[in-house]
Amino acid sequence: MQELFRPVVQKTIALVIPSVLGLAILLFGQPAPAHHAAITLYDREGDIEITGEVTEVRWRNPHARLTVRVTEDGQAQDWMLEGADATSMQSRGVPPGLIEVGDTIRVGGFPSRRGRNDIWTTNILLEDGREILIYRVAPRWSDNTIGQSDQTETVAHGRNDASSGIFGVWFTEAGFDGDIDAGVWGGDIQLTPEGAIIRDQYDPSQGINPFISCTRGFPELMAGFGPLEFVDQGDRILFRFEEFDMVRHIMMGPDAEANRPPKSQVGAYGDVGYSVGHWEGGNTLEVRTTGMNFPYYDQSGLAQTADAEVVERWTPNDAGDELQFEMTIIDPATFVKPVVQTKTWYWAPDRHVEPYNCDYGQDLRQAASD
Repeated sequence: MQELFRPVVQKTIALVIPSVLGLAILLFGQPAPAHHAAITLYDREGDIEITGEVTEVRWRNPHARLTVRVTEDGQAQDWMLEGADATSMQSRGVPPGLIEVGDTIRVGGFPSRRGRNDIWTTNILLEDGREILIYRVAPRWSDNTIGQSDQTETVAHGRNDASSGIFGVWFTEAGFDGDIDAGVWGGDIQLTPEGAIIRDQYDPSQGINPFISCTRGFPELMAGFGPLEFVDQGDRILFRFEEFDMVRHIMMGPDAEANRPPKSQVGAYGDVGYSVGHWEGGNTLEVRTTGMNFPYYDQSGLAQTADAEVVERWTPNDAGDELQFEMTIIDPATFVKPVVQTKTWYWAPDRHVEPYNCDYGQDLRQAASD
């Protein structure tokens, strides 16, 4: 164990292989989901390890931040560690206070694209031998791990009365079914020539990066994790999503569709657009949304245009403890054919939609602008 905590900075470059998924498997043995900034500011084709003393802890959303001082040959360097948000780490059994100033830790992750002393953290080895796994990654140093699994299975409960359908609180993992990670869409995606050009030319380090902020859009954020809550308000359904404090109003009244603004008025209803819902078969909520004012579908540069529309279907199972989500995106300027994304949400009456309290802070804003 002492050898593991010898002060060190080790940096390696992974083999160049033809897919992000293959890279994730090469590095960690299984896909390693990223969250928000990992794709944009960090080199996922690289690998770095450091060992040092924690000098600062900022446990917050959307990313926890640690400062670690590494001393070699009498020279000290500070390293800034970025990782998952405080909310998801706590749901994975990594509570605030687990890492404190003065602790010696060993860290592995992705190095900065810009040559800075910054690391996107995937693994942390504590002095007591426990290893924290950030997202779904393989252990590097220890069999005694925490953070491996989300608590989705433990928060989901059977419902004795499924009559309320979708109304209540639900929980899920980050990402859609089949995604490479939470930031890059998987599935059957065929791009138009224009859509391919925009994606290929997308450079998250240039200009204003919408993913380095506390404002997110629809449908991009639907790849996030729970909890979310549906609240029946009569002529509308209130949709509350904890991540980034997203709020949507799904209009259900008889004049809702007639009041839909034209697609040319993008942004009239903000980044989440104008949504109209209706019931199918008694318990399936179908929602059509247009007018979203967010530039991308994911962090690979899939462009979202003014002509986009999204159709969602939310269907509870017979027991009422699972909610099947299907989302179809129609955007002829970007996609050759509609893109379908799916995932499952789990009934979680013991969970609550809490304030997300996003705080990117000056350090992250500076990192995005440098």
